Amino acid sequence: MRRQVNLLCWREQRRRECLRLWGAMFIGVLLITLALIIAGRARQSQQHTWLALRQESDQAVRQMLTQQERRLHVEHARARVVKRREQQRLLTLRWQTTLLTLAEKMPAQAWLTALEWQGDALRFTGLANRFPTLTQVELVARSLPGFGTVTPGATRRDEQGRWQFSYQLQTEAVDAEVR
Repeated sequence: MRRQVNLLCWREQRRRECLRLWGAMFIGVLLITLALIIAGRARQSQQHTWLALRQESDQAVRQMLTQQERRLHVEHARARVVKRREQQRLLTLRWQTTLLTLAEKMPAQAWLTALEWQGDALRFTGLANRFPTLTQVELVARSLPGFGTVTPGATRRDEQGRWQFSYQLQTEAVDAEVR
């Protein structure tokens, strides 16, 4: 008689091993998927944190740059005012020197009655006791430094017999640059 072999135990054992294997694979895949999702979320959270920090630092840098730019504008404006004052002071000093030179060189027989400085032009009028003094006045006008064009005005005698004279002097390009 043949003995019958009972393969049910072996099949049951094989089925359990197969279920364990596929169960372990399913759980492994599930755990790996979960780990990847958690890592992705953590990385995304970290990126958001870094992005927020970077935006804050960028905003702080922008504010500092804006403040520094305002401060530089104020300093630049202040420097322009100081430069303009210094240029005006130099121009005034140059005119003062010119007028003092004119006063020193003016002949004793002549004196000024009007002096007008407007823009780039100096106009003066005066009186002289003698006619030869007018030549000296013209030499003085032409010898003043810083003037390119000297234009004599009308010369005539007044009721007391004195000679009236007038001159207009135009500055050279040096004064135009200072303005």
